[in-house]
Parts: sequence; C-alpha cells; structure tokens
Amino acid sequence: MSSQLQLVSASARTEAAPARGEPMQSDVAVGRAIRRLRRGQGKTLKQLSDCVGVTGPQLHRYETGATRIAASRLIAIAGALGVQASMLISAGSCTEPGPPPPAARGDDDIVELIHVFGTITSPRDRRALVAVARMMAIHYQRGAVSGEAV
Repeated sequence: MSSQLQLVSASARTEAAPARGEPMQSDVAVGRAIRRLRRGQGKTLKQLSDCVGVTGPQLHRYETGATRIAASRLIAIAGALGVQASMLISAGSCTEPGPPPPAARGDDDIVELIHVFGTITSPRDRRALVAVARMMAIHYQRGAVSGEAV
C-alpha cells in the first residue's frame, strides 16, 4: 500500500463517523481544497464542471463536501486544475473532527496563496511575486509601527 493510501486509511479510521447522510470532515476538506484552487485560478463553477463532465450544482456539492467524489472524478478534477490528485487527497487526510476554530479560517487565504504560487512555473514570475509580497509586508509593518492607518 502506498504511503498516501496509508495516510488516507489512517485518517478514515480515526475520523468519527457522522450521522447518516452527513459529510465526513475529509470530504469537506477535499471540497474546500478544490474550491480554493478553482477560485485561485479564476475559474467559475461552470467552467470547471464543463471540463470534468458534471453539472455546476454537482461540482458545488463536491466543493461543500455534501457529495463524495469518486476516485475517477477526483483525478479528472485534479487534472482540470493542473494539480496531482494526491494533493487533493492529502487535504482530506489531514483533517481533524469539527469545524476549524474562527482564528484559523483566515489561514484559507494562506493555503490558497501557496497553492496558486505552486502553479506558477516561471522562476522570474515567482521572484516577482515574492518581491511584491515583501514590499506589501514592509508597508504594513511601517504603518503598524508608526501608528498610521494602512
């Protein structure tokens, strides 16, 4: 058994079983990863659903975790998003029971930024993006230090 499958199997064993018809935390986590990637690439539900052969409402159910995704469909979605299916699976294997605490919800932006950054193949473009982020960070740090509104 591959290490990724072992991770998923371990996650499935430790995840509390929800009430019948309720999504598992791993389903929700995989769906959130799909949504972050789709939005980060500027794709609409319709654009992605057309690429993978499902309806927009069905893709929405995948993104919310309301419907589980078959392996073949997950591979198609990952391909349409330009990522490995294992990246989406890993999003579901690292979940903890219950919704994330309110403070951690802002981390979605960080995760999305990392995923989007990973799709940029040009080293020059990556360096430019890092430079912009550094300039913005300096701007906000100066504003916070001097008391200026940013």
